[in-house]
Amino acid sequence: MKRREALKKTSLILKSVVLAPGVFSALQACKSDSSNTKKRLVLTDVQYYLVNAIADTIIPPTDTLGASQAQVGQFIDLLLKDVFEKDVRKTFLDGLTDFDKDCKRVTGKTFLSLDEQKRADYLKKTDMEVMGKEYKEGVPFYYTFKLLTVDVYFSTEEGVRQNLNYVPVPGEYQGTIEWKEGDRMMIGNNI
Repeated sequence: MKRREALKKTSLILKSVVLAPGVFSALQACKSDSSNTKKRLVLTDVQYYLVNAIADTIIPPTDTLGASQAQVGQFIDLLLKDVFEKDVRKTFLDGLTDFDKDCKRVTGKTFLSLDEQKRADYLKKTDMEVMGKEYKEGVPFYYTFKLLTVDVYFSTEEGVRQNLNYVPVPGEYQGTIEWKEGDRMMIGNNI
């Protein structure tokens, strides 16, 4: 072994001894944050259950996982903490509260108190009122929530694996593709 090579290896060993405790503690901190799935970052327990209930009504469990099983609520909680700015976070949480108040005004019960069919009926009515319109300003909470739920769901491993055929390099262009009942949608690199 040459002297220069020996010095490089010795310095790597010394660096690893000095840096190891810091790296180890950083990895431990990450591990404890990611493994504690019951800990809420922004949402209260009631808000978290409400987010999951709305998301599961939008994407219910069938032969594939529903939104809450794909951890959409946890991801939205993480987005609220790490991605959304303070004013957007407040608007989202206020919208969640207003959504539940409106549900109580219309149905006589909070959204969490409704059975699955009444939740679906309420969201169908809300969907017809809100979706399909263009908004220049003041986008309704439900519009944002539904788009966020669908985006998050199809960003999860479960959402992609169970609902889409991902083809990273789609191959040659085929203008017409035969589709049979039960086939999955096929997407390439651009969604």
